[in-house]
Formats: sequence, C-alpha cells, structure tokens
Amino acid sequence: MKTNPKSSFNPILTFDIDSQANVNQVLTDNNTEATLENTLLAALYPNIKVAKVKVPMGFFGAFEESAISNAMARIACDKVEYHLSGATNSAKEGEFDLVDSDHSNEIAARFQFWPEAAIVYFGILISACKVVIDEPEATVLVVQDHQLGTNDCRGWIRRRLFDRLQLPEGRMYQFRLAFESTQAKGCLKVMEDNVADLVGADIVLPASSVKPGLRIPKGLENLFAKEGRRFKGRIVLGIRDVSEQRDFGSSYQLIEHAPDDSIQLEILPEALKQARRFSESLERGDYEGLLEITNLADPEAIQASKKDPELRTVEAALLADRHGDIARFPYVNNQLNKMLARWVYRTSTGGGLRLPGFILGDDGYLFAHEDQVYAGSDWIPQEKALVALASQRGLCVRYPIRSFEDLLPVEHMAQADLIARLSTELERQGVKEATSQLAEQIATQQLFLHGVYVLHSEVASKNGGDFDGDYVCEVQGDRFPRFVKHRFETPEQGFPPLKNKVKAKSAWWNLPAVAMKARGNQIGRITDLKTSCLAAGQNQLARLLVVELQKALDSLKWNVEPDREVLDRISKQVKRAPWLAFKKMGTISKMLRHLDVDETDRIGKIYNHVRNEIPDLAESKGSITEFKMLISHETVTREMHDECRFVNGVFAAVVGRTLERQDRLDTDYERAKSEFDEVRMDANKLLRQQKYDAKQKAYAARRLGEERTRKEISAVHTWVRLWADGKTENRLGWAQALLTVVSSGHGTGAILFHAFPQEIVDQRAKLTGGKAHRVLLPDLDGKSTRIDSEGRTFLIEPLEDGGTNETFLFRKSKTGEILLGTID
Repeated sequence: MKTNPKSSFNPILTFDIDSQANVNQVLTDNNTEATLENTLLAALYPNIKVAKVKVPMGFFGAFEESAISNAMARIACDKVEYHLSGATNSAKEGEFDLVDSDHSNEIAARFQFWPEAAIVYFGILISACKVVIDEPEATVLVVQDHQLGTNDCRGWIRRRLFDRLQLPEGRMYQFRLAFESTQAKGCLKVMEDNVADLVGADIVLPASSVKPGLRIPKGLENLFAKEGRRFKGRIVLGIRDVSEQRDFGSSYQLIEHAPDDSIQLEILPEALKQARRFSESLERGDYEGLLEITNLADPEAIQASKKDPELRTVEAALLADRHGDIARFPYVNNQLNKMLARWVYRTSTGGGLRLPGFILGDDGYLFAHEDQVYAGSDWIPQEKALVALASQRGLCVRYPIRSFEDLLPVEHMAQADLIARLSTELERQGVKEATSQLAEQIATQQLFLHGVYVLHSEVASKNGGDFDGDYVCEVQGDRFPRFVKHRFETPEQGFPPLKNKVKAKSAWWNLPAVAMKARGNQIGRITDLKTSCLAAGQNQLARLLVVELQKALDSLKWNVEPDREVLDRISKQVKRAPWLAFKKMGTISKMLRHLDVDETDRIGKIYNHVRNEIPDLAESKGSITEFKMLISHETVTREMHDECRFVNGVFAAVVGRTLERQDRLDTDYERAKSEFDEVRMDANKLLRQQKYDAKQKAYAARRLGEERTRKEISAVHTWVRLWADGKTENRLGWAQALLTVVSSGHGTGAILFHAFPQEIVDQRAKLTGGKAHRVLLPDLDGKSTRIDSEGRTFLIEPLEDGGTNETFLFRKSKTGEILLGTID
C-alpha cells in the first residue's frame, strides 16, 4: 500500500484568457503550492502535466464566444501542448482544467468522451484529499442503490482498509475513488470485516456513485440487479472530508422566507447583537475578537500563540498592536474596510445568524449476525431526522435555496424511538434474538455518527440533497420558534416537474463550448431577480423564476435551458432590490447607511437597521503624516533616504496610473449600464439594442482594464519585495527611511507593508505588548530584476522549462524622471 502520493512533478500552470481571446500565463506569488499533491490524478498518472485556465464571465456575442472557446481548447507553453479536459466546482466562475496532450485522450476515455460529464466530474480526479492510498489489489462491488444498505452516492468501506487511512472513528467519510477505467464519488460508512468477507468486497458502492455511470454489458442487466458487478484490481482511494459539526452563516436567501414576526422578534435582534459586538470590538481595539466574529482568521490559530501561525499582513499588524493605533494607518484602514465588507453585507442582509451545519447522511445499515448479512435503507419515517441537537424540530436547509419548500420541516427522532423502530425492522428481516442490543449497536456505529444529519433519501432530494458530502444546516425550533412554526403550518404548493428531461451529451469536440455554457451566468441573474421579486411582494413572479432557476442548475447535466423571454419579461416588471447593489461592494464605506425600500422588502428593512449600527471605518482613518514616528531611533543615512524616495516614486507612479485608468473604465461602465437601464423597458427595440451593445463594450473594456491593472500592480509589488529582500542588514533602519519618505506625502503607506511587513509587526508587538505573529510572505524564489544599458528595469520570473519571463516595469531617464512601460 502506498499512501499520500507526493507531487514530484511540475506545478500546475495557470493561464488567463481575456475577452479578446488573448492567452496569458499568470505567474503567482507562490507557484509551488499549486500542485497535484494528494490527488487521484497524481497517483494514476505520475508524469501528467496540468494547467488551469480562467476565462471571462458575462455574455458575449457569437464571434467573441467562439474566439474564447478556441483559445481555451489548446494552449501551448514551454513545448507542451495542453488540451482542455474538464473542470472542478470552479467552472461556474469560469475556471477549467487542461492536461498535456500525451494524457488527454486517456482522460477523455475515463469520462466516456462525454463533455458534460468531464466538466461535472473531472474534479473527482484533481481535487485534493486529506489522505490518499494506492492499493494494488482490492475488490469493489457495485450494486443498485439501496442494496446492501447503500443509498444515493453512499457506500461502505471494510474496517481493515479503513484503519489504514488513520482517520477519526464514528464519522462519515467523503471519498474519491479510481478503479478500472472509471471513478466514483460519494460518502462511505465503515462495515466490519466479517460483513465484508460475507459480501466479498473491500468497498461496496451504489451505482449512483460511479461517474459518469456504470456500463453494464448488454444482456447482463438482470444479473447486475441481483448480484451487482465486482471489480478486482488496483484502486486509488482518497478521503476528501470527514464529517464534523460546523457553523454556517445565514444569508438573505434564507431570511427572505421568514415571516414578519420572526424577522422582528428573532432575526433582527440577533443581527443587531452581532453588529454591536462588531462595533464594540472596533472601538476597544479588540482585533482578536473582531477577527473571530467575522471569521477572517481561524480563532484557534489566533489563540494558539505557541504555534505562531502565519497570518496575512493586515491581520498580523492588527494583532501585534495592542493599543489599536495601527488600525488608523491609512493602508491598514483601507484593507480592513475591504476585508470586513463581505461580513458587513452578510450580516446586514442575512441577519448574521450562526446555524449548526452537518454532512447529510442516510439511515443505511449493514451487519452480519450468525453468518447472515442484514441490511436496510430508507426505513426511518420521512418526517423524521437523526441529529445531535437539543431542539425537538427544525428546518433542514441546503444552499442554494430555490424556494420556500426547500426549507424542509423535520422532527428529531429520539434514540429510544430509533432503537425501537430498528428492532422491529430486524425482527421483520428474521433476526430472532437480541434485536434491541443489535439495534443499539447499529445505531451507535452506523447511524448516530458525529457531524451527520440523517434523512430519508426522498426527503433529502426535495431540496436537491444526496449523500455525496452535501452539507446542510438547521434553523432550530428552540432558537427560532416563530420561523419554524410558520414553515410547519404553511402548505407546500409544489412545482410541475420538468417534462422530457434527457441527459445532455455532446460530441467530445464540443468540450470548449460546453465549458463556456458551464459558467454560472444565468444562475446569478435568476437568483437576484427572484430575490427582487420577493422584495417587491411579487411572490407569484418569484415562483415562476424557481422553475427557471432549476433549469439553469440542470442545464449542464440535462438538456434544458432557462427561458430568456420569461427572464426578460420579469426583469422589465420588477426593479432590482437596492441592497443587492452592495453584494460585491469593495468596502464598507460604499455601503449606504440607509436605503429607500418598499414596504414589502423585509431584507431592506433589516439592512437599514443593522447597517446603521456599523461604523464607517474611513471616518477613523488617520493621515499618513500622523505615523512619522511609527519606527524611530534607527540608523538612517542620506543615501538610504534617497534610495527609498526613488523606490516610493516608482511605486506611486505605477499604482497611481493604474488606479486612475481603472476608475475611468469603471465610471464609463456605470454610465453605460445606467443608460441601458433607463431604456430597458423602452418600446424602441433599436435604441435598447444600441444601449445594450454600448454597455457590453464598456464591460469588456473594464474587464480588460482589470486584467491589466492586476498584472501591473502584481509586478510592481514583486519588484518592491525584491528590493526590500536585498536589504539584509539594518532592516529596521531601511523601514524607518521608507516611512520617512512615505509620511511626507499624501498616500496610504501601502509600500511600507509590502516591503517590511515583519519588521512593522515585530516592532508594534514589542512596543505595545501585542502578539508578534509571523507574516505570510510571498515566495520570491528564482525572481530577480535587471537594468539594461538604457536604464530600463525588468522583472525576471522563472518558467517551468528553466527559462525566464521578463516584464518591462519602468525606465529611469538621465534626468531622473521615471518613465512607465505597459504590460501587454
């Protein structure tokens, strides 16, 4: 047995395709971290080379979409040709995977040359696991779902094989498995060795776990239904996750379904409590508490000073300064304003509730008694759930929430009731003796598992759940009795099933087109439109959109598409909920304290209450001149000061130019978008099309600008870090010299935290009694700079084949003027 195959091969390359179909390699700060370590792909194909490509989001015309598809199909780099092969869950964000041409055909064969399957299931092979074992000889038995106590994507693993994984007991285990020429995913429970011996398998899988599907030879369908299909040979097994109870944050998708009395008496008080805790932590300078509240850092890691965990620069600076003054430093204040924006939005619109979360599990059991195998599946009542919570009932929630019906009302089944019912089940199967003792043993070992929420499979499927590692959370009846009571008492209306659904199966050469379709454009649009309907009190329109949302969710697996005419018609009828504009807002300061919302907009009302409790961080921001003596009493020479002034001048010139350009592009897009919104419902179709085309053109320009800005900013950051890394002596002196230069201007002082972050953290901790955590620094290995005879400075970064990539940064003229270059 081999365990945890290491990545002794090349790192995963990353490419970016812009809206004009230009392909550029992205050189990350730490390329060595992006590898195939602990993946099935690494074990199966040790010499495989992999690349990732990010394509732009948004809608494109036929020409642009075709050009982008062609660009991503094959990418050549360093004498290796990479072919598009699939995707992970990041497909909805426009990220896809390629493998080298030597392996591409074999990977395609694993997915039966089925593009939709490769996009949906390639993640089985490439997703990183906690542990991977490579067994040269094992037996996998695939049976129909519900046979031998299996269920939808949930199987069994032999105790002896499980012990080799060295994982905690009494859980469910999300797995990835490669065997024969196929792969499987789902969750496993542990079966004892005597059961495994009787069924003749090390792993028992339901057919639903095998992806893209088990091929049954023609004429053997009845035999498979009776005995299953057995595979003997090499397997590669990875465990991706182990069940545990986790906290889930609520969102407006959940809260918008709560009744008015629950919002006023249960949800809003909780949200205000969180907002006030946040504000008090800011006021006291309790940044450890603040980071815990907002989950920006692992609370255990923050408190474990002995482990001295590496933290991001701003977090480390905040925890180092016990007096809290560093939060007023312009750069730190700006970054904090950005870091906390998402939490503020979620709390202002979703109530800031923390809900208990669990892996979704089934009631299957499998055991041997007197050399006989007994099994059961889907035997608990459909209205019941098995979960370790004190409340007697609750609402089982799985994201994304499509409709009110997705909040499943369930009652919690007591252990005594479970054992009594299981005893009856065993007697029905012919077990004559000690049924209650056996039932208690089964309940302990296979049902009441840590971090698992057990449901009947038909109930789990109501909100789209199965047992392949889905997480659910619960709105508990004892914490939110009004919300839960309302759901229990409200009859379900149901939705008509989608008719004539057939599996989407394109020709393999259409893989790039399928990949473009996989981007989650429609899902986000429909979700926001549905939310806007609910905010406007247009519940019937919202229910129409639930059907379209399901089509969007199913579009890759099934041959269905949302109805664009329905979406366009409803878009014209309903104005967008105003608070949705802040969902991707970059800073807290840009989120207005009060919005004019409809009387029916309950989320908008929560927003107005909660947002008003949260201070504007920008109001506490100090001037850079106030921090002149942040570092003092160090040895600084005139030469050091002049060199720092030059470096700061280059940094300010590059950053200033890029941000000014991006602000202009953002303004152009917002103007074009506003002009289109004004004519969205205009009867003049030609005018609508002209404004839409102008908006799309402005969007493409903004997107290209963002790509260019990211590259330029990244390059100058690396240049500054390389410069500072070369100052091996008197680093605090150099930090003081740079601070002196920076504090004489009007900037944010960002360069100081890029150049000497650890020195600032250590100094503040020393002077204020805070914690001097290590700062997570970028990897500069192999990177350098070069100045040619014409005074041009280049950033040099290593390539995989041993060569280098040179980026022109700036040129210093004979008069000392800084002349900037562009990055294509």
